[in-house]
Amino acid sequence: MSEPKILKLYRQERKKFFLLYLITLIVFSLSSVADYIPDSISVTRGDTVSIGGFLPVTRTVKSEDETVESFGNLGTAECGVYEMECRLLGVVPMGSVTVNIVEDTQVIPCGVPVGIYIETEGVYVVDVAEVEEANGSAVNPSRHILKAGDYIISVDGVTVSSKEELIASVRASGGKTLVLSVLRDGETIACEVTPVKNADGEYQIGVWVRDDMAGIGTLTYVTEDGNFGALGHSISDTDTGAQVEMKAGMVYVADILSIIKGTKGNPGELVGQIQYTQDQEIGTITENLSNGIFGVLDSLPDELSAAEPVSVGYKQEITEGAAEILVEIDGEIDSYEVEIESIDMNASEVNKSLLFYVTDEELIEKTGGIIQGMSGSPILQNGKIIGAVTHVFVSDPREGYGIFIEDML
Repeated sequence: MSEPKILKLYRQERKKFFLLYLITLIVFSLSSVADYIPDSISVTRGDTVSIGGFLPVTRTVKSEDETVESFGNLGTAECGVYEMECRLLGVVPMGSVTVNIVEDTQVIPCGVPVGIYIETEGVYVVDVAEVEEANGSAVNPSRHILKAGDYIISVDGVTVSSKEELIASVRASGGKTLVLSVLRDGETIACEVTPVKNADGEYQIGVWVRDDMAGIGTLTYVTEDGNFGALGHSISDTDTGAQVEMKAGMVYVADILSIIKGTKGNPGELVGQIQYTQDQEIGTITENLSNGIFGVLDSLPDELSAAEPVSVGYKQEITEGAAEILVEIDGEIDSYEVEIESIDMNASEVNKSLLFYVTDEELIEKTGGIIQGMSGSPILQNGKIIGAVTHVFVSDPREGYGIFIEDML
């Protein structure tokens, strides 16, 4: 007796469903492994490292001299850079990882608020604007010539480094077309702008500008030789959001006067006093980069006089769960509990590799969670420094992002 047609169709559909389920499972498994495998890692010489999560991934490591070796313990390799190829079950290629074998690194975790002062490269253009002439008409002499984010380096070949110098050059033009040397997106270009006389009889080119920036941030770490890292993100212009091109920068002692607590929809802030005097200057900023500001301290802040260095914990060592952040709020550096919720090995934004949640009731009571000025606060886990606070969720000040410490180092 032949099988009923409807039963035959049922069996065929069931096979298709099972095959689709199997394919989905395989794709999900491969995706999970791919997400877990970082683009690059740093491994302390002598340490072991696990790549691939819960699935078996074999690793073949090619050293700089092109000899191919298999490492059960990556740390047994000599210090240097290696390319590691990962294959699922020894067959399916899962990508390659740049492996940096390094000696044990130790730094002093800080958590100290400091005053930050930066002089821009030239005069920074915030925006272009209209100028009202004596007859009441409004014109914009810089429209389609200058734009927000430009740096005016010189006027008619004469270097300008301050707003006052730029204003003086424009006023002295007598309405003659000026040739501006402008730094834009890393390239220097020449622009011609013709000033117009405003209702007060002064010549203007219709731009809003600034030549320096100042604020409060937090030191993340200091090395044995005085090099420091702070913030965990760049200093950017508050109006344009663009990373500032820096000519010079200094770090000063900062005194926290009050705290504006963070609430849902309203990020809080550390309110401090900074005295920009030579006797309060403690260091020099040499770089303003996407992963933080960096420089050299001439002297340690008093709060760090008894601080001890700790080892660096690399991204593959970090686990979800309990951790702590170091923050100075009441004149002393204190440790506050946080919970690491997720770890993104290959975050599209390097400053958002760690997602954490403040669980410490004392910190929540004092600040509401993470507030402005706390960027750069070191994150520690298992006695090692693993990262720094970078961002707060406006919707919930108890939740924030962090950067891996190795991406600052």
